[in-house]
Amino acid sequence: MDTYDAWLEDFQSRLAQHDAGVAALARDLASRTPWRVLATASPEFTEPPPMAGRPADVHCDRGAERRPICFEVELPETLVRSETVRRLRALVLTGIEPRVVLVATPSTHEARIGEARRLLTRAGLPLEVAAISPADETITGADW
Repeated sequence: MDTYDAWLEDFQSRLAQHDAGVAALARDLASRTPWRVLATASPEFTEPPPMAGRPADVHCDRGAERRPICFEVELPETLVRSETVRRLRALVLTGIEPRVVLVATPSTHEARIGEARRLLTRAGLPLEVAAISPADETITGADW
């Protein structure tokens, strides 16, 4: 039972990191851009509409002249799942500009971004990648 309890505690901690990353990213985008920001897992924001099967973690309407952009917040180990790659492919086909934001400690941001770019490029998805540390709201690689 100890093994299950440890696994469950780790899983819940990772889910909390994901949700904190979504909220921190949404706050950052809302404070630094004129975009209308929608986000899941954050009571501060309205939930985005479903796209490619479910709402994006963060969805931004950038005005009539530019297509919407969405951000999928991932832990490094969830980015390698085939389900995640399929979802990113489906998002590309929706006319939305998808980006990936990895949850990681600031000291590993550059390495994680590089790894993610290589993985996505190999999968035929050369998407923009950034990294976020929800604890201190440090974001690396953001071009917004």
